[in-house]
Order: sequence, then C-alpha cells, then structure tokens
Amino acid sequence: MDYALNMIKNLKYVHQSINPATRSGAIDVVVVEQPDGEYKSTPFHVRFGKYGVFSCSDNCVDIEVNGHSIDLKMKLASNGVAYFDEQDTEDPGKQNTEKRDVDQAESECELEKTEKENEDLEKRHVRKRSSSLAPETENSEELNEEPLSDDDSDENLTPAFIELLRLSSDRLKSLGLDLGPNELRFSTTTKLQGTSWCVSNIYLYKWYEQLVISDIDGTITKSDVLGHVIPAVGGTWAHNGVAELYNRIKDNGYRMIYLSSRAIGHSHMTKQYLKSVTQDGKHLPDGPVLLSPTSTMRALKREVIDRCPEEFKIAALTELKNLFPSPNPYYAGFGNRDTDVISYKAVAIPTARILIIEPSGTIKRWDSSRLEPSYTSIATDSVDYMFPPLPFHVKHDHVKKERHTSAWSKPLNHSNFTHWHIRPEDVEDEELKEYEDHRKELIANRKS
Repeated sequence: MDYALNMIKNLKYVHQSINPATRSGAIDVVVVEQPDGEYKSTPFHVRFGKYGVFSCSDNCVDIEVNGHSIDLKMKLASNGVAYFDEQDTEDPGKQNTEKRDVDQAESECELEKTEKENEDLEKRHVRKRSSSLAPETENSEELNEEPLSDDDSDENLTPAFIELLRLSSDRLKSLGLDLGPNELRFSTTTKLQGTSWCVSNIYLYKWYEQLVISDIDGTITKSDVLGHVIPAVGGTWAHNGVAELYNRIKDNGYRMIYLSSRAIGHSHMTKQYLKSVTQDGKHLPDGPVLLSPTSTMRALKREVIDRCPEEFKIAALTELKNLFPSPNPYYAGFGNRDTDVISYKAVAIPTARILIIEPSGTIKRWDSSRLEPSYTSIATDSVDYMFPPLPFHVKHDHVKKERHTSAWSKPLNHSNFTHWHIRPEDVEDEELKEYEDHRKELIANRKS
C-alpha cells in the first residue's frame, strides 16, 4: 500500500511538473558592459504558475538583487508572465512618441487566455478549495481540465512584447550589480495564496569575454528525453569527466553558458541538477542557464517530436551575441545532435570548435572524423590545445583587466603545450623528473 501511495505521489509530481499552467520560474539574465560603460541585457523572462498565483491580473512583482529590495517592480499579465512598465524599459530622450498599449501587445503575442476560460478556471478553483476532497484528487482533476495550448510558444513572443521585458542602461546600472553572478528574487503576494516567489541569477560580464556554450540534455546528461525527466526524480545521470573538462576550460579564462530547450517552469529544477553533478569532488562551473520561455509540453514537443530545438537555440544565442560589440564572442560549443551544430553554425562558431558528444561518451569535432575517447581524455590530453589560456581575465573584485596567471598543474598525460608554455623557473628539477617518470609509466601501461 505504501508503495502504491508513493507511486501516486510521484506521478502526481511529474504530472504537475509538465503542466503548462502550474510551474513558476525565471530565466537567468546576462548583462554586458560595453566599452563606453553602457549596459545591455537579455530579456527578463519571469512566469508565475497557477499554483503560485491563480489570478494574476493587476498583480505587482517585487524584485530583490543580492538580498536587497530595489525601487523597481514588474506587473503580471493574466497568464502569469511578468513585464516592466514602459518608463522602466526606455532610456530618457529615446522614448517613443506613442506609448505601446500593453493589452494589445499581449493580444498580439496570444499570451492571454480568453475571458471565459479565466472565469471557468477561477470558478473551478474556488469550488475545489471549498470541497472536502483530498488534495491529490483536487490537483489531478484540475490538471485534467487544463488543456494544453500553444499560447505561450516562442513564436508568439513578438518584438513588441519582448521590449517590455528589457531594462534601459540606466535602470540596469541602478541595480548595483557585481561582476559575475548576482541573485535575483521575484515575489508577488495575493490574498488567496499568500506570497509566491521564484529566483534566477543575473550575470554582469565585460564586453571582451569569450564564451563556451554547452547544451544540457544529451551533452551533460546521457539522454535528451530523460534529461527532461531525471531531475524530477533526483537523478544525476551525467557523462563521466564533464565536470573536470568544464572546470579546466573555466580555469583557462572562458565563461561557460548552459543552453537547453527545457521550459522556464523547469529553471529551478535544472539549476539544482547542474549543481548536483559532482565528479571526483568537482562541480560544474557556474554560468548562466538559458532556457525556453515556453511551457514544458511545448518544449518537449519541439525537442522530441518536432525535432527542431534549434529554433529556440538560434534565437537565444543570437540575442546573447548581439550584446557584445566583438564580431563573435563564442569560442566553442558542445552538443550532441545535428540540431546543435545548426544552432552553433548559425551564430558563427567555427566548425573546428563544435564538439559533438556521442551516446557512448566519445567526442568528435564536427569538421573531423577523429574521435576523442571521453571528456576526461580532452581534459587531460588536449584542453590547452583546444582552449588555450586567455592572456587576460577579469577578477570579480576588480574592474580592470588583469593578466591571467593561473597556477601550473601537471596533466595526467603529456601535453606539449602545457610543458613548453610554463616558464622554466616555475618548475623544480625534482618535480619535473617525477612528472616525466609518471608520463613514461602511463605510456608503458598503454602499450602493454
């Protein structure tokens, strides 16, 4: 009996997690400081689900940055999508002569349900809360009555509405961001359900950063489909060696960007999964997680049935790329499917630096048939060839650029670049002898 009850609870949880109306979430924001000191950012995608805020009309969303409340609020559309007032999104002296009509923008995006649907949902919600049915029965009945629609698809987020999700440079500066990651907290309060909240990060980068893109499902995880489901049940099914390689890439001065066509409602779950990946005591390096602002069912349909996740990925990568004044801030990209290659080539990542991960864990360059055995082999053999240390990097407690002086570390296998790159005075003769002996021992073991 206990087993059956646990199964029902787990099924209920998974069912709730894929319902487009129930999940709240926020996507990480990237802010780039330009050479002239101005700020540009990706949109602030925030959504509150029905279980957090059943009736969203006219609700305000409070914002905290690094635990401090700021003098800036968002509003909620009736579908739970948050947006800024126009005076917050436009720079002084650059405002349009005509004020956009928010309701019209939402109508163009098809982000609102009809008035009749909202009334029916509210009546059912009130009736269920007053009934004596068990919570599981109430929730399952509500889930069955909530139809899936394409109202929140990527295609419906028109430029008119997207502009209501951005802040002006002056507003971004007023947030008091630190270089690197900053915590964002969005909260809204209703009389019926109290306070609901969701969190994301906002990253402040310099204009000269070099970015490495990594897909999540099938690239970090071992399966595209299970990548959407495993985080819901607490699994950490990741390719061996991925944490080691990504940390070495980060240590060489690159910024990691995680990309997935998962829905915005899975943002918290996805970040928790990435944090949970631990291999030989190492975690994945921190970095923005860019997700789709659509429902989970829509994301699954696009990823698994339509097989066209590149539509979202190209749009997201292009949007991020446009924040940088350099021709191409993307240095390399990790993926596992042809659609990832299409996405990376669309934003001008060189094919020599597009790395495809096979289901078995082997890795190949897109422009070559040569295979690398695993993430681990790249991390130990050729990471400094493929991701040479950048001459400059930014320390988070300083504004100016400083020369990159990461400590030399011996690779497990021989690397000519690492060996000749270091200065002779940094290596003791005894240490070098031990390293050479260890290298020869490894070569002998391979031949045997």
